[in-house]
Amino acid sequence: MTVQEGVLRYGDAPWQRIDLYTPVRGPVRTAAVIFHGGFWRHDRIARDLEPLAASLVQRGCATAAVEYRPAWDGGQWPAAAEDAAEALERLDAAGAPWRDATLVGHSAGAHLALSAVAGRGGGRRAVLLAPVVDLAHTVATGTGGPAVGHFLAGHLAAGGTAEEATPRPSRADLASLTVVEAACDQVVPTELTEYQIEGWRRGGLAVDHHTVAGARHMHLVDPQREGCAAVLALLAGDPAAAGSAA
Repeated sequence: MTVQEGVLRYGDAPWQRIDLYTPVRGPVRTAAVIFHGGFWRHDRIARDLEPLAASLVQRGCATAAVEYRPAWDGGQWPAAAEDAAEALERLDAAGAPWRDATLVGHSAGAHLALSAVAGRGGGRRAVLLAPVVDLAHTVATGTGGPAVGHFLAGHLAAGGTAEEATPRPSRADLASLTVVEAACDQVVPTELTEYQIEGWRRGGLAVDHHTVAGARHMHLVDPQREGCAAVLALLAGDPAAAGSAA
Protein backbone atom coordinates (compact mmCIF):
# COMPACT_ATOMS: atom_id res chain seq x y z
CA MET A 1 0.00 0.00 0.00
CA THR A 2 1.73 3.16 -1.23
CA VAL A 3 1.68 6.33 0.86
CA GLN A 4 0.34 9.49 -0.73
CA GLU A 5 1.43 12.74 0.91
CA GLY A 6 -0.33 16.09 0.87
CA VAL A 7 -0.45 19.33 2.84
CA LEU A 8 -3.35 21.35 4.20
CA ARG A 9 -2.82 24.93 5.35
CA TYR A 10 -4.95 26.45 8.10
CA GLY A 11 -3.22 29.81 8.59
CA ASP A 12 -0.66 32.20 7.17
CA ALA A 13 2.29 31.25 9.39
CA PRO A 14 4.68 28.67 7.89
CA TRP A 15 4.06 26.47 10.93
CA GLN A 16 0.31 26.31 10.37
CA ARG A 17 0.21 23.20 8.23
CA ILE A 18 -1.06 19.64 8.34
CA ASP A 19 0.87 16.82 6.69
CA LEU A 20 -1.50 14.21 5.23
CA TYR A 21 -0.65 10.57 4.61
CA THR A 22 -3.25 8.42 2.87
CA PRO A 23 -3.28 5.08 1.07
CA VAL A 24 -3.06 5.27 -2.72
CA ARG A 25 -4.57 1.80 -3.06
CA GLY A 26 -6.56 -0.24 -0.60
CA PRO A 27 -9.31 0.74 1.81
CA VAL A 28 -9.07 3.43 4.47
CA ARG A 29 -10.33 1.57 7.53
CA THR A 30 -9.74 4.33 10.04
CA ALA A 31 -8.01 7.71 10.45
CA ALA A 32 -5.88 9.52 13.03
CA VAL A 33 -4.96 13.16 13.64
CA ILE A 34 -1.69 13.39 15.55
CA PHE A 35 -0.26 16.31 17.56
CA HIS A 36 3.46 15.98 18.19
CA GLY A 37 5.21 16.72 21.46
CA GLY A 38 8.34 18.73 22.18
CA PHE A 39 7.00 20.80 25.08
CA TRP A 40 5.50 23.48 22.81
CA ARG A 41 9.01 24.59 21.81
CA HIS A 42 9.48 22.10 18.95
CA ASP A 43 12.12 19.78 20.31
CA ARG A 44 10.09 17.60 17.91
CA ILE A 45 8.21 18.59 14.76
CA ALA A 46 5.39 17.08 12.73
CA ARG A 47 7.79 15.66 10.14
CA ASP A 48 9.31 13.48 12.86
CA LEU A 49 6.03 11.54 12.79
CA GLU A 50 6.45 10.50 9.15
CA PRO A 51 7.68 6.94 9.94
CA LEU A 52 4.73 6.46 12.30
CA ALA A 53 2.33 7.82 9.69
CA ALA A 54 3.72 5.50 7.01
CA SER A 55 3.32 2.50 9.31
CA LEU A 56 -0.27 3.48 10.06
CA VAL A 57 -1.09 3.93 6.38
CA GLN A 58 0.23 0.42 5.74
CA ARG A 59 -2.45 -0.72 8.18
CA GLY A 60 -5.21 1.20 6.44
CA CYS A 61 -5.15 4.21 8.79
CA ALA A 62 -5.06 7.59 7.04
CA THR A 63 -2.93 9.94 9.14
CA ALA A 64 -2.74 13.71 9.57
CA ALA A 65 0.25 15.16 11.46
CA VAL A 66 -0.50 18.67 12.71
CA GLU A 67 2.19 21.32 12.88
CA TYR A 68 1.61 24.40 15.05
CA ARG A 69 3.45 27.51 16.13
CA PRO A 70 6.13 26.95 18.79
CA ALA A 71 6.22 29.04 21.94
CA TRP A 72 9.24 30.96 20.63
CA ASP A 73 7.53 31.92 17.36
CA GLY A 74 4.00 33.05 18.19
CA GLY A 75 2.79 29.88 19.88
CA GLN A 76 2.65 30.89 23.54
CA TRP A 77 -0.64 30.07 25.24
CA PRO A 78 -3.29 30.28 23.95
CA ALA A 79 -1.97 30.54 20.37
CA ALA A 80 -0.77 26.94 19.94
CA ALA A 81 -4.05 25.67 21.39
CA GLU A 82 -5.93 27.89 18.95
CA ASP A 83 -3.81 26.43 16.15
CA ALA A 84 -4.84 22.93 17.23
CA ALA A 85 -8.53 23.84 17.18
CA GLU A 86 -8.25 25.57 13.81
CA ALA A 87 -6.36 22.63 12.32
CA LEU A 88 -9.06 20.25 13.48
CA GLU A 89 -11.76 22.49 12.01
CA ARG A 90 -9.87 22.56 8.70
CA LEU A 91 -9.70 18.77 8.66
CA ASP A 92 -13.37 18.44 9.57
CA ALA A 93 -14.24 20.71 6.65
CA ALA A 94 -12.26 18.41 4.35
CA GLY A 95 -14.73 15.63 5.13
CA ALA A 96 -14.01 11.91 5.15
CA PRO A 97 -11.95 10.33 6.56
CA TRP A 98 -10.82 13.20 8.79
CA ARG A 99 -14.15 14.20 10.30
CA ASP A 100 -14.34 11.00 12.35
CA ALA A 101 -10.62 10.58 12.94
CA THR A 102 -9.20 9.60 16.31
CA LEU A 103 -7.25 12.41 17.99
CA VAL A 104 -3.76 11.44 19.12
CA GLY A 105 -1.45 13.51 21.29
CA HIS A 106 2.09 12.54 22.25
CA SER A 107 3.60 14.17 25.35
CA ALA A 108 2.71 17.89 25.32
CA GLY A 109 0.85 17.25 22.08
CA ALA A 110 -1.80 15.62 24.29
CA HIS A 111 -2.42 19.04 25.86
CA LEU A 112 -3.12 20.48 22.41
CA ALA A 113 -5.26 17.53 21.31
CA LEU A 114 -7.54 18.01 24.32
CA SER A 115 -7.46 21.79 23.95
CA ALA A 116 -8.81 21.34 20.42
CA VAL A 117 -11.92 19.51 21.64
CA ALA A 118 -12.62 20.69 25.20
CA GLY A 119 -15.94 22.50 25.42
CA ARG A 120 -16.92 21.79 21.82
CA GLY A 121 -19.12 18.73 22.39
CA GLY A 122 -17.85 16.82 19.38
CA GLY A 123 -17.80 13.36 20.93
CA ARG A 124 -14.33 12.55 19.55
CA ARG A 125 -12.17 9.55 20.30
CA ALA A 126 -8.80 10.41 21.85
CA VAL A 127 -5.61 8.41 22.40
CA LEU A 128 -2.99 10.11 24.57
CA LEU A 129 0.58 8.82 24.51
CA ALA A 130 2.69 9.66 27.58
CA PRO A 131 0.46 12.71 28.06
CA VAL A 132 1.49 16.06 29.54
CA VAL A 133 -1.81 17.89 30.04
CA ASP A 134 -2.28 19.14 33.60
CA LEU A 135 0.09 22.10 33.52
CA ALA A 136 0.11 22.88 37.25
CA HIS A 137 1.04 19.29 38.13
CA THR A 138 3.55 19.22 35.29
CA VAL A 139 5.34 22.08 37.04
CA ALA A 140 4.96 20.43 40.45
CA THR A 141 6.66 17.26 39.22
CA GLY A 142 9.41 19.15 37.40
CA THR A 143 8.40 17.60 34.09
CA GLY A 144 9.85 19.46 31.12
CA GLY A 145 11.94 21.79 33.25
CA PRO A 146 11.06 25.43 32.42
CA ALA A 147 8.90 24.49 29.41
CA VAL A 148 5.52 25.25 30.99
CA GLY A 149 6.80 28.61 32.23
CA HIS A 150 7.95 29.53 28.74
CA PHE A 151 4.69 28.37 27.16
CA LEU A 152 2.59 30.33 29.66
CA ALA A 153 4.89 33.35 30.06
CA GLY A 154 2.50 35.99 28.76
CA HIS A 155 -0.53 34.36 30.39
CA LEU A 156 1.16 34.21 33.81
CA ALA A 157 2.48 37.77 33.49
CA ALA A 158 -1.11 38.94 32.92
CA GLY A 159 -2.25 37.25 36.15
CA GLY A 160 -3.41 33.96 34.64
CA THR A 161 -2.83 30.51 36.09
CA ALA A 162 -1.66 27.12 34.85
CA GLU A 163 -5.05 25.69 35.82
CA GLU A 164 -6.77 28.08 33.40
CA ALA A 165 -4.56 26.81 30.58
CA THR A 166 -5.30 23.14 31.29
CA PRO A 167 -8.04 21.68 29.04
CA ARG A 168 -10.80 19.84 30.89
CA PRO A 169 -12.90 17.91 28.36
CA SER A 170 -16.29 16.51 29.34
CA ARG A 171 -18.10 13.36 28.32
CA ALA A 172 -19.81 15.40 25.61
CA ASP A 173 -16.39 16.26 24.16
CA LEU A 174 -14.92 12.75 24.23
CA ALA A 175 -16.65 9.52 23.27
CA SER A 176 -13.63 7.59 24.53
CA LEU A 177 -10.27 8.35 26.14
CA THR A 178 -7.31 5.98 26.03
CA VAL A 179 -3.99 6.65 27.77
CA VAL A 180 -0.85 4.76 26.76
CA GLU A 181 1.99 4.96 29.27
CA ALA A 182 5.60 3.96 28.62
CA ALA A 183 6.71 1.87 31.59
CA CYS A 184 10.30 3.18 31.36
CA ASP A 185 9.44 6.76 30.42
CA GLN A 186 12.39 8.99 31.25
CA VAL A 187 10.45 12.21 30.52
CA VAL A 188 6.92 11.84 31.95
CA PRO A 189 6.83 10.35 35.46
CA THR A 190 4.21 7.81 36.47
CA GLU A 191 3.09 10.25 39.18
CA LEU A 192 1.97 12.75 36.54
CA THR A 193 0.24 10.10 34.44
CA GLU A 194 -1.68 8.71 37.41
CA TYR A 195 -2.64 12.19 38.65
CA GLN A 196 -4.05 13.11 35.25
CA ILE A 197 -5.97 9.85 34.88
CA GLU A 198 -7.51 10.29 38.33
CA GLY A 199 -8.54 13.83 37.41
CA TRP A 200 -10.20 12.73 34.18
CA ARG A 201 -12.05 9.98 35.96
CA ARG A 202 -13.22 12.38 38.65
CA GLY A 203 -14.49 14.56 35.82
CA GLY A 204 -16.72 11.73 34.63
CA LEU A 205 -14.56 10.33 31.84
CA ALA A 206 -13.98 6.62 31.44
CA VAL A 207 -10.27 6.10 30.83
CA ASP A 208 -8.76 3.00 29.23
CA HIS A 209 -5.17 2.81 30.50
CA HIS A 210 -2.41 0.76 28.82
CA THR A 211 1.16 0.47 30.12
CA VAL A 212 3.73 -0.74 27.58
CA ALA A 213 6.45 -2.77 29.28
CA GLY A 214 10.03 -1.76 28.51
CA ALA A 215 9.05 1.30 26.48
CA ARG A 216 10.68 4.71 26.79
CA HIS A 217 9.12 8.08 25.98
CA MET A 218 9.84 8.25 22.24
CA HIS A 219 9.30 4.53 21.66
CA LEU A 220 5.54 5.11 21.58
CA VAL A 221 5.83 7.04 18.28
CA ASP A 222 8.75 5.14 16.74
CA PRO A 223 7.62 2.13 14.68
CA GLN A 224 11.18 0.79 14.78
CA ARG A 225 10.70 0.17 18.49
CA GLU A 226 8.76 -2.73 19.93
CA GLY A 227 6.89 -0.40 22.28
CA CYS A 228 5.14 1.24 19.33
CA ALA A 229 3.27 -1.96 18.44
CA ALA A 230 0.56 -1.22 21.00
CA VAL A 231 0.02 2.25 19.54
CA LEU A 232 -0.16 0.95 15.98
CA ALA A 233 -2.69 -1.67 17.05
CA LEU A 234 -4.87 0.86 18.85
CA LEU A 235 -4.92 3.37 16.01
CA ALA A 236 -5.41 0.74 13.32
CA GLY A 237 -8.50 -0.53 15.13
CA ASP A 238 -7.19 -3.59 16.98
CA PRO A 239 -7.54 -2.81 20.70
CA ALA A 240 -7.23 -6.50 21.61
CA ALA A 241 -3.72 -6.58 20.16
CA ALA A 242 -2.86 -3.36 21.95
CA GLY A 243 -4.01 -4.85 25.21
CA SER A 244 -1.64 -7.78 24.85
CA ALA A 245 1.28 -5.35 24.90
CA ALA A 246 0.20 -3.70 28.15
